[in-house]
Amino acid sequence: MRQYNRNVLTILLFEGFLGTGTMEWISQWTNDFHSNLWLVFAIYVSLLLGLGYLLSYLAQRIPETFDGCTMFDYWFGAKMGGLFNVLLMGALIVYAGKAMLLGVWIIHYSTLPYTPTLAIVVFGLLVPIQLAASGSGALLRFQIVAFWPCIAIAAVLLLLSFRTADLSNLLPVVPNIHVSVTHSFPRLLELLPGLFLLVVFLPLFRTQGLAQKDVVHSFIWASIAIVAWHVLNLLVVLSVFGSYETASLQWPVLEVIRIQKIPNIFLERLDLIFLIPMLTAVVSCVNLYMYSAHHIWSHYLSSRRRQGILFLSLAIIFLSQISSYVNNAMRVYDTMMGVFELLTFCLIPAMFFVAHHNAREASIK
Repeated sequence: MRQYNRNVLTILLFEGFLGTGTMEWISQWTNDFHSNLWLVFAIYVSLLLGLGYLLSYLAQRIPETFDGCTMFDYWFGAKMGGLFNVLLMGALIVYAGKAMLLGVWIIHYSTLPYTPTLAIVVFGLLVPIQLAASGSGALLRFQIVAFWPCIAIAAVLLLLSFRTADLSNLLPVVPNIHVSVTHSFPRLLELLPGLFLLVVFLPLFRTQGLAQKDVVHSFIWASIAIVAWHVLNLLVVLSVFGSYETASLQWPVLEVIRIQKIPNIFLERLDLIFLIPMLTAVVSCVNLYMYSAHHIWSHYLSSRRRQGILFLSLAIIFLSQISSYVNNAMRVYDTMMGVFELLTFCLIPAMFFVAHHNAREASIK
């Protein structure tokens, strides 16, 4: 199919690595690490490139005739892989609920503070539900069509924000205190859920005829693009506000755009314009994670696809609503996601070992 090409996979991986695009992690990292933020970011880049490349390498070994669901059931077999797939589906649902909740908070903060959470969540699920029911073709078309206008608007507004920047705020660039890697690791996990999508989408593209070398090329270009995008956001926020003020902001990128004033033009509230790509990124994130969860559900319960969509929708609504009644619900979600990410990081070397063992046996024969 025409949608299953290298360019589409590159954009899809970029959107997965981007997540919600709300960039709330910038203020959290600045508050925790101060000048060491760049060192922690370098560790994140190393993990993204290393683990992602291993997954891309493993995806190359999956034949086009593979009729399974994810990498797990190809490398670990139907039973063990099925167990990991169920756990993966749970992690995807949790992250979709978290993404939807972040979108609700942004809307409450910027435009509609008194709108009920339930109303926003139900409205926000209309697109993901339709795409999950329509299949991968509809999902890919939506993600690609929404990508270019939104990335262009966001890039222009971010570059425009350098008008109020003071580059001296970026100093010192070199870390001045010791950073414990174990202390930074939980924060690193916040930016790595996109690796889950590689487990689902790379086999899907391989079974649709994408060449082996194109899988790696797509991952490399997506990784370069997301690192550049994160660096751009970091430079804009830190150069405008400095590290101390950045640490006190909840939505630092949105605040950067909000203070930009361009006289004598009709676009008075640039932050409202910036909400278009930001909320589109949130919806795209929910699309990818909900579709991936539904893809796993449909593989094992193909006769109950509609029930799967209903179950996923209710689960996301529940996760979004429960935060109103349970303190630190977001922290619980982060912990759940972190546990599965650690499990995934352990499974990647295991899959690589299985692939190496199979290749060695094949060479002996």
